[in-house]
Amino acid sequence: ADGSPRSWTDHLLWHHACHTIDLFMYQTGEMVTEVHGVQGPIHPDLGIAMDMSIIMKTPSGKICTLSLSFNNDGPLGTFFRYICDNKTYIARYDDLFDGRDEQIDVSTVDVSTNGIELIDREFIAAIREGREPNSSLAQCLPAMQVMDIIEKQFTS
Repeated sequence: ADGSPRSWTDHLLWHHACHTIDLFMYQTGEMVTEVHGVQGPIHPDLGIAMDMSIIMKTPSGKICTLSLSFNNDGPLGTFFRYICDNKTYIARYDDLFDGRDEQIDVSTVDVSTNGIELIDREFIAAIREGREPNSSLAQCLPAMQVMDIIEKQFTS
């Protein structure tokens, strides 16, 4: 995000937050039972917020705090900080670091570190095995339901 106006299709909630909401539910294996979202002012030309914060909680008490902004005045890029009860991890694109910025070797985790290749492999394997693929529409629907709750908070 370089701070420039975005297309209405490049929405913070329905595009960018969607990935984190879905990943949080996938990683925890739980539904989100409490969610709160706030957004900044609506852009006068685009009709969407350029800043947004979301907090989620699962039944077991796991939380996710998400801050998003298109008003960036710095290097482009995305990073995620996972603060766990026993360690902190920082993901920057395909690289993983610990909380002290020491790189963690992920080359042996899967057959590839290319996310598109891994998605394609899973989809083809599911077809061959006659099963639902990981990240199917049915598996993603709960994240969409959480986003619907957030959007309703914005409009109420």
